[in-house]
Amino acid sequence: MNEWTPSQQADREASVVTPEHVQLRFQTAGLGSRAAAQLIDTGILLLVNITVFVLFSIVVLDRNEFWLEEMKDFAIALLLLFLFIVNAGYFFFLEAFWTGQTVGKRLMKIRVIRDNGQPITFLSAAIRNLFRLIDAIPSGYFLGALVSFFHPQDKRIGDLVAGTIVVSENEQGKMSRKQRSMQNQAIGLPLLLEDRQRQAITREDWQLLSTFITRLDSLSKEKRRELGDQIAARFVKKLEWSDHKSVEQDPIAFLQRLYWQLQKDWQLGGKS
Repeated sequence: MNEWTPSQQADREASVVTPEHVQLRFQTAGLGSRAAAQLIDTGILLLVNITVFVLFSIVVLDRNEFWLEEMKDFAIALLLLFLFIVNAGYFFFLEAFWTGQTVGKRLMKIRVIRDNGQPITFLSAAIRNLFRLIDAIPSGYFLGALVSFFHPQDKRIGDLVAGTIVVSENEQGKMSRKQRSMQNQAIGLPLLLEDRQRQAITREDWQLLSTFITRLDSLSKEKRRELGDQIAARFVKKLEWSDHKSVEQDPIAFLQRLYWQLQKDWQLGGKS
C-alpha cells in the first residue's frame, strides 16, 4: 500500500513507501522554483502568441487581395482557435507526454509526479491543468499560490484534485565523490543489455533504481544491503538475468552498473 508521510523538516520532504517496502524520499518544489518555471513558460507562450499574430498580420491583414478580404473573418476565427489550443494545451500536453515537465520545469529541475511516486498520467495531467482556471483566481495564480504556501507538500488546488505533487530534481543531479568514483568504475565495466531487456524497464523501475543509487550515501550499511537485495532481485527477474551468482555476491555493484548503463536513456531528456 502506498502512502505519503510529510517530513517535519523545513525543506519540506515527502516520502512514499512502495509495495516492495522501499521508502523513496522527494523534496517538494517550493513557490520560488515553481514561480520561476511559470514565468519561463509564460514568456515562451507570449513569444509564440506575438510571433503568430505578427505573421498572421503580414500574411492576411496587410494584404488586399479580393479573395483574402472574403476570408478574413474565417481566418481570424481560425487564428483565435489555434491560439486557444496552444495556450490551453501547452501545460497539459508537455506534462502528459514529457514525464511531468514543461520547458520551465525542466530548466528549474522540477517535475510533476503522482502521489504514489509514479509518473503523471494523461488523466491526472488533464485534471491538474483544468484546475489552473481556479488556481488563477483572481489573477496571477493568487489562490493557487496561497494554497500551496500553506500546504505541507506545496500543493495547489489542481494537485490536490489530481493527486499529484511537484518535486525537485536538484538532488538527483548532484553526485558525491564516492558516486563519481562508482560511475567511473561502472564505465570501465559496462553492463551490456539487449534491446528486449532495455524495453522491459519501465519508468517506475527507473525511478526506483535512480532514487536508490542517488541515496546510497544516506543509507546505513545494513539498510543498503537489505534494500539492494530486494531491488536487485526485482531487476534480475525483470531482465531475466542469467548471472545470479555475481548479483547475489554484490547486488549493489550490479545496480550501480545497471544505473549508469540506463542513465542516458532515462535521465532528463531521455525516455518519456
